[in-house]
Formats: sequence, C-alpha cells, structure tokens
Amino acid sequence: MTSRFRILRHQGHPHESSRSAHAGHGHSHAGHAPGNGHGAGDRLSVAFFVTAGFLLVELVTGLWTNSLALISDAFHMLSDTLALGLGALAARVALRRPTPEKTYGYKRYEVLAAFTNALLLGVFGVIIAFKAATRLWHPQDVQAAPMLTVATLGLLLNISVFVWIHRGGQADGGHSLNEEGVLWHVAGDVLGSLAAMAAGAVMIYTGWMRADAVAGLLTAGVLLFGSQRVLRHSAHILVEGTPAGVNPEAVRAVLEGHPGVRAVHDFHLWTLSGRDLYLSAHIEVDASAEDPPREPPVTAALRRELETRFGAVHVTLQTGPCRPDDCGNVCH
Repeated sequence: MTSRFRILRHQGHPHESSRSAHAGHGHSHAGHAPGNGHGAGDRLSVAFFVTAGFLLVELVTGLWTNSLALISDAFHMLSDTLALGLGALAARVALRRPTPEKTYGYKRYEVLAAFTNALLLGVFGVIIAFKAATRLWHPQDVQAAPMLTVATLGLLLNISVFVWIHRGGQADGGHSLNEEGVLWHVAGDVLGSLAAMAAGAVMIYTGWMRADAVAGLLTAGVLLFGSQRVLRHSAHILVEGTPAGVNPEAVRAVLEGHPGVRAVHDFHLWTLSGRDLYLSAHIEVDASAEDPPREPPVTAALRRELETRFGAVHVTLQTGPCRPDDCGNVCH
C-alpha cells in the first residue's frame, strides 16, 4: 500500500485525555485518494446505460432463438446493470463529507455495494448452473446463427466496458473493492459472450445442442468464482479485518522497535474502504521521551514512519502507563 494521501496533523481533542490523567494522544488524518470517487462514479454511470441498452437486445434474442447461453448471459447482464447502478451510486455517496452522526464519512458504502453485488453474482450463478445442468440431460433446439451474431456483438460491448472501467481505475491509482466487484460482473459477461459464440459455432457445424448448456455452465462457474472472491474480501473489511497487503506483525514491530517505546497494548488495524489504513494503539513511552506540554516526540516520529512505510491515513497513539481500565486488562 503506497502513501499517496495528504496527511493533516493535529493535537488530540481535549475530551480524549479523560481516559486517564497521564494519557496523551497523537493523531493523523488523510483525505480521500485524489479523484477516485468522481472518476469511478462517472465510469460506472456510463457503463450502466450502455449495458442496460444491450441487455434488452440480448434477452429478446435469447427468447427468440431459445438459447440458454444467451438468456443466461442476459440475466447476468441484468445483474451487471444492477451492479453498475449500485456501484455508481455508492462511489458518489462515498465522497460525502463526515457528519456528526457519521464521523468516518460514507466510505464504507462502497464496501456494502461490493458485498451486495457479490451476493447477486452468486445467486445468478446458481440459477444459471441449475438451468444448464437441466439442459444437459434434456437438450433443446436452438437457433444458432442469430445467437452467434448477438453473442459477437455482446462480446465487443463487454470488452469495451471492461477496458473502460479497468483503465480508468488504474489512472486513479487503483480499483476500489466496489469497482473490483463490478469488474467481476463484466468479466463474467465477457466469458459468457465467448462461451455463447463457441456454442453457436459448435451447433451450426455439428448440430450438438448440448453445447448451449455447456456454455451456460462455464458462465455460471465464472460468476460463482467472482462472487466468493469479492464476498470474502468485502466481509473481511466489514468485520474490521486487517487491510489486504498489510502485515500486522510488521506494523507492530515498528512500534515496539522504537527506542522510546517500552511496550505496546490495545493494538488495532482496520480499513474503511480497502484502500486506506487506520491504526490505534496504547504505547508505554519512556519518561525521558515524553514532553507533556507538546506532542510527545516519540509518537510524532512513529506516525511519520507509519505513514511512510505503510500508507497509514489515520493514526491514534495513546501514551502513558497501561492500567487495567485503559486496555480492558489486555496488558495485565
């Protein structure tokens, strides 16, 4: 995780020192990653309208040709449309400023959108897999030629949408979990279109109608794989898990290895959006290292190192001797 955030430092709030008479606090805060929210919202909005338009074409053609591959891809595109709309809304909401009721702001909304999209992905994957398995045992006639034409157009559209979102996210410094969830939807569409094209070609040249069901099973497999991946990551964030790519032991070692620190207690790492790192800890500082009238030099040095090495955007360090009521007996 790179340190690309603008750091704003200030002293601890007066009411925070009430936790113990001898405790001091150091904080650092950072703003949003530059441009990511507006850019992501615009990209997902454009992709939403494009995908919604083609969805109708694919669904009508799938019903006309009796192609499960096209119908399943159309329903997946429906989930894409919902995912893109939800993702675009979440990306814009995440830019709202914190309020007295929501002191962390709205960054977590993107993670909630990713979690919801992953659930949709899994539901559609199970439905398509069931339908495809049924058709493997009871194959049906399919009009392969128009199916192949529409699948080819769908492939071109899906690749364009995928490249549009992927390149834009890279230009903004990386994809949010929200965008990653949407990209898995679109990637499933790309494979679904490829599978439908292959199935159409096989049926035209060999007459083997089960190819349509096989294409549906392949699409379902991609949906289920993407679903579990995004579900796992988003759930990890929602339960305050350590951010991906951050080694908690390495972060703790930085605190414990500082010459002015005797012990570290009540150590916590978490993230709001998957792209930021928050840290809080209670550190016991050598008496000679403390300077009560000002911010302790030890905490100032530690914050700078944590920001530089791990990209921490919000660091809260409480200093002073550790008492049972401070850390919930964790250090006793």
